[in-house]
Amino acid sequence: MKYLKISKHHISPSIWDGGKTFEYYIYPPETSYANRDFLFRISAASLEKEPSFFTRFENFQRFLVMLDNDLIIRRNNKIEHYSQQDIFVFDSSDDIISQSLGNDINVMVAKTVAFSKVDILTEFNNSTADFIFLFAKVESEIQLNNEKITLEKDDLLVIEKVSQQEISVKSQQKIICILIKI
Repeated sequence: MKYLKISKHHISPSIWDGGKTFEYYIYPPETSYANRDFLFRISAASLEKEPSFFTRFENFQRFLVMLDNDLIIRRNNKIEHYSQQDIFVFDSSDDIISQSLGNDINVMVAKTVAFSKVDILTEFNNSTADFIFLFAKVESEIQLNNEKITLEKDDLLVIEKVSQQEISVKSQQKIICILIKI
């Protein structure tokens, strides 16, 4: 198992229709968001205007969790509401218009990926994922197996190639957990 801590403070933002986006991680590393040739991408985004039109593209599933506000969207002309405790799951080809301001964590996964899941929790054990990502909404101390790791607000912990190892994670604070099996 190897891991890497990524701080939002070290990421340069890009501009999208509704605000800024901060790309934490893209896989494989030689791919790009612009070319849509990645298997998965994890980013944070700001929603700075109402309405905001989410970028549409084919063959990806998306997971979105609001970090500091509720989310009110229109999906394919139907109004939906998501709290900060909800995970908004949608097809990237859906027509999504946000009526909310705030910040989110956004996971895009190619439909060819074997398994992907996003959860909000304080602990778990996992032995099947190739990648585990832990995002801190607030400062959190994580126990990763027997090691303690402090995550600042908006830090992402990347745990790679764990499919042959049992991983145990515990936190006093709720964290956003992303599991991916290629």
